[in-house]
Amino acid sequence: MGHWTSRRHVWKERAVNTRYLEEFLVIADELNFSAAAKRLYTTRPTLSEHLAELEDELGCKLVERGRGKPALTPLGRRFLGTASDLLGQWDEVVDEYRDLSDNLLTVTVSATNLPWLEAPLLRARHRIAEKWPEGKIDIVTDNGPLATVDALGERKNDIVVVGCKNFSEAGHRLLTKEHPGFVLNAETTHLFMAEDNPLFGRDTIHATDLDGAVLLLPPDVHQSYERDGVADRFAANGARVTLKTMPFRDHAEYFAHDFGCAIGVAPGTLVPRFGLDRRPGLRLFDLDDMDFSTDFIAVFRDEFVESPHGRVLFDEMKAAVAQGEPGA
Repeated sequence: MGHWTSRRHVWKERAVNTRYLEEFLVIADELNFSAAAKRLYTTRPTLSEHLAELEDELGCKLVERGRGKPALTPLGRRFLGTASDLLGQWDEVVDEYRDLSDNLLTVTVSATNLPWLEAPLLRARHRIAEKWPEGKIDIVTDNGPLATVDALGERKNDIVVVGCKNFSEAGHRLLTKEHPGFVLNAETTHLFMAEDNPLFGRDTIHATDLDGAVLLLPPDVHQSYERDGVADRFAANGARVTLKTMPFRDHAEYFAHDFGCAIGVAPGTLVPRFGLDRRPGLRLFDLDDMDFSTDFIAVFRDEFVESPHGRVLFDEMKAAVAQGEPGA
């Protein structure tokens, strides 16, 4: 058993383990090596060897072994209480971590998904705590920029949020046995532009006004827009648009980018979080003749949902969303 012995993290090998402490307590109780060995289902030479290693580790004699009956030294008598306390503390540690192992569920989600997952996750955790006080849920955020179904297959995330345009069935087909999930909410995805854009002062904006425009998107959003045929949807409404992306690390970096004449997208959930409706030099707008609503779907890693604790969280999150509970 090893032990960190200094602030410089110098590793020192330890020969002693908790078994040696248990053996010492039995030797002290029996004061007879043969009887102690029988009680511990081991051999007398093994007991003697372990005791010698324990004494060497402590740098003192614990048991006098002369011609007569073994006897505890003064330090041996003192060590009786120490060994008993150490074993008691270790038993408490073992019980604590076995309990944590049995009742702890760790959930990893992308930081970019938290705006949609935070409320149902916290509500589900609260519901679980009410029903099973011993249950513990640890929510871990991954700072990676991508939050796609690929992150489930790579086991980077346990839950991802996928946006699916209301005019596309492609995204909704993600919900399969392999990728269980449910719809979190439906909301308008607004467009936005900087004041450099010639459309900035236009009162009403139609789809055709964006003919030739560039839609600059985060990487995961770009992937979903390609999947849902957003460019084709614009084309059907008289506008040829180009979908482009850059390696934005998170929402904050995306919204802080200099868009120039490009068009950005802002789901309704993110507008108040980033103050987009109050930001000088930036205009949010919706197309007068083209609906741009998005269904946001929570998709889970199948192995996560198949685990007993993961299934409970899945069911509680789904129930909280379906019932429209506060905070969900």
